[in-house]
Amino acid sequence: MNGIDPYKPGESVYECVSCSRQIRTDGHLSSCEECGGEVRNIAVPRE
Repeated sequence: MNGIDPYKPGESVYECVSCSRQIRTDGHLSSCEECGGEVRNIAVPRE
């Protein structure tokens, strides 16, 4: 990795729980565009 944080304010990164596909979007995503599975926002820190 080059040390640059790819996160941009206003952009959300979601990951599908079923197929592990990552999707970048400027809006809210409720399901995976590829398989229809549940997605989670991974652009927010997890503690």
